[in-house]
Amino acid sequence: MNPLRTITFAVLVLGTSATLAARAETSVSSSGGYVDGAMFRALVDDTQDVVEINLDGAILQALAKSKSDDRDADNAKDLFAKLKSIHAVIGTVKGPASEALALVKKTDQKLVAAGWQRITRITDSTSTITVLTHTVADHVDGLVALIFDSEDKELVFANLAGEIDVTKLGEIGERLSVPGLDQVPGAR
Repeated sequence: MNPLRTITFAVLVLGTSATLAARAETSVSSSGGYVDGAMFRALVDDTQDVVEINLDGAILQALAKSKSDDRDADNAKDLFAKLKSIHAVIGTVKGPASEALALVKKTDQKLVAAGWQRITRITDSTSTITVLTHTVADHVDGLVALIFDSEDKELVFANLAGEIDVTKLGEIGERLSVPGLDQVPGAR
């Protein structure tokens, strides 16, 4: 095989893949319902149990098109088909609990100031749970769940971006083991 042709082909494939990946990232990040969770991922201690979910575009569409005889799975597939991304980080914070709590509260306030609606807020002396939605026209196009427990230093950040049927969120939470989605009013 011609080495120059092989190299040219490899460069074209890599360039096309990078362009498609950049286009997908731009599409997701430009969605009004997308929230970058990198700051929360940076807080999590990798020596402890960590759950991280990063599903975008093609993967969500594949989940939506998968075959199943399960009625509940069909409901979840309908939700996946309209989503642009699902991102979540669940783990134990490696630094002081006060810093993580401050970031959760700051993020909540920042989202509310940007027009997100806080639909659930539960706080006590050691924990906070906040669920916010972003709407466009007549539908929800973003959801964020922020949960932090100061005693065990467990942090949960979850973001769904795209058109969201709130009544189907419980199914997604169960399938992907994302706590907090069952706290949304109307979720089954």
